[in-house]
Amino acid sequence: MSKVIQLAERVAATDANVLVTGESGAGKSLLAEYIHRLGGRRDRPLVTVPCANLPAELFESELFGHEAGAHTDAVERRIGKFEAADGGTVVLDGVGALTSPLQAKLLRVVQERSFERLGGNQVLKVDVRIIATADESIEQEVKAGRFREDLYYRLNVVHIRIPPLRERADDIGPIGSDIIKRLSTRYGGGQRRLTTEARRMLRSHRWPGNVRELANVLESAVIATRGRDIGAEALGLSRGTPAEEAAREAFEKRWSLAALESAYIREVLKASRGNKSRAAAILGINRKTLLLKLKRSAR
Repeated sequence: MSKVIQLAERVAATDANVLVTGESGAGKSLLAEYIHRLGGRRDRPLVTVPCANLPAELFESELFGHEAGAHTDAVERRIGKFEAADGGTVVLDGVGALTSPLQAKLLRVVQERSFERLGGNQVLKVDVRIIATADESIEQEVKAGRFREDLYYRLNVVHIRIPPLRERADDIGPIGSDIIKRLSTRYGGGQRRLTTEARRMLRSHRWPGNVRELANVLESAVIATRGRDIGAEALGLSRGTPAEEAAREAFEKRWSLAALESAYIREVLKASRGNKSRAAAILGINRKTLLLKLKRSAR
């Protein structure tokens, strides 16, 4: 994430279009806001366009505005989101969800920073910085022809990928502590802290919902905890099997396959109370092979 932040800080000093990709809940919108706040447009508007939730029939009216009488509900002139963001930043949130016809309508304003209000004929020009966010699948959408290649490359001047939380386990502790600090202030009752077991559980969870899921889990835990310490039971997360937890630990510590095998053999021997014949049977090898592996790991 330090590389992500460094790139965001460098691009913030420019007006280049930025494409931020990542899984749902990874923090794409937060990074877009961070880029805006660091840049020279920080004192100008930051306007977000929720592409996935924008009905096709309202697309042009929402983005470009409309003149009075442009359609049944247009009783007066209304400015669109691009006009409202003049001098600032437009965030196209979830741009990959747009259909091909809507992509074509967006292309012109991305290329030329100009448009007409719906029902009008005056060409309006705006000075905006564009940051788009999308799922990582957008590259496959381009290859499959479902997302316009010309629009993609216009938006993707600088590409920033936010890795999912499961790929950056070291970030879970600091992020969690920051979230708990803010939540404790909001809900009162003093500052809470995670127990060692709770931290271990947070680190071992896969977090399919990424930072958004982590924030929800911790908010529930802060509300449910009366004392200072937030225990593992307050998190409401299911524990993984011993095999899953061992595999995660091996991955996080970057163990070699030989080290993982040696650790597993030691655990089986411990469970067998040192009975090598029984341990060999559990491992599915003969006693002689087990002795050779023990000898090799002892070197």
